[in-house]
Amino acid sequence: MTTTVRSMLNSYPADLGGLDRDALAACIEACVDCSQTCTACADACLAEDMVADLTQCIRTDLDCADVCAATAAVLSRRTGYDATVTRAVLQACAAICKACADACDSHAETHEHCRLCAEACRRCEQACDNLLAKLG
Repeated sequence: MTTTVRSMLNSYPADLGGLDRDALAACIEACVDCSQTCTACADACLAEDMVADLTQCIRTDLDCADVCAATAAVLSRRTGYDATVTRAVLQACAAICKACADACDSHAETHEHCRLCAEACRRCEQACDNLLAKLG
């Protein structure tokens, strides 16, 4: 299936810096999905009766959403590609996705939005790790 992300990468007029096009597209898509999911999870946590018990989860959700959005943006900019920067943002994104997934997992049995968020975070962490492995 061709997504807008893949269409944009395919239309890029220069080399992608040797990055695997499919892994790059999958990572950008996972980052965008995770950012949206974490934002929605934080909002859902704020609507819970036990919101005070979810403070750390909300904070981690919002941090993860921001880092995923920034990672998607950095990965989407191919001109002047710098592998060192790409590696650093992917490592940071994978780390916050793991932390957020762990935080949401602790509430997953009680809150469906946390279960869904943990799943999105794990997918994003895997996509970041996959692209990191292809950087060499």
